[in-house]
Amino acid sequence: MTKPSLALKDFTQRYVDEWQATCHHDPKSYELYDIASPCITSTHDSAVFWRPVPAQDHSLTIVEQVIFITLHPDAHDFYQTQYAGDMAATFNGLTLTLIQIWNDDDFSRLEQNLIAHLNMQKKLKRRPSVFIASTSDNTEIITIDNQTGNIMLERLVDNENQILADNLAEFLAQLKPIAQ
Repeated sequence: MTKPSLALKDFTQRYVDEWQATCHHDPKSYELYDIASPCITSTHDSAVFWRPVPAQDHSLTIVEQVIFITLHPDAHDFYQTQYAGDMAATFNGLTLTLIQIWNDDDFSRLEQNLIAHLNMQKKLKRRPSVFIASTSDNTEIITIDNQTGNIMLERLVDNENQILADNLAEFLAQLKPIAQ
């Protein structure tokens, strides 16, 4: 089995390569313009261009302490590997956006959002999960099942979840990057 952090780095490189092949430049974002990040390579016409850089000193320990839960190791690997922009991709026809950390402030917001997400799951008596991607449907997210490590398409409204992959590394290996 491939370590999740290596699988994330591999997907990110495929994502950057797709941008280079399709658009002839690094991945671009208008939404992140004027927001500082260690991964910015340049800015132009209200757009920021970026490449991933290793993250330093990030830990989801605060989330674990507040929620009184041990997070699945894949969640730690996913959010502690790199700074990068969010990345669009498809998985078996499902379009998604992989959530990434842009800077240290973004990591703090992620911690707060994970705490809120896990608290809501506890209140609704649902299995704990850690979100890793959004979809075009606001009622669905992609998550790591905290108990099994399965990657799930989680339906927030009715909790009718679908297993997409056995683990994070397998999921990331099957993603097809989209340069948009």
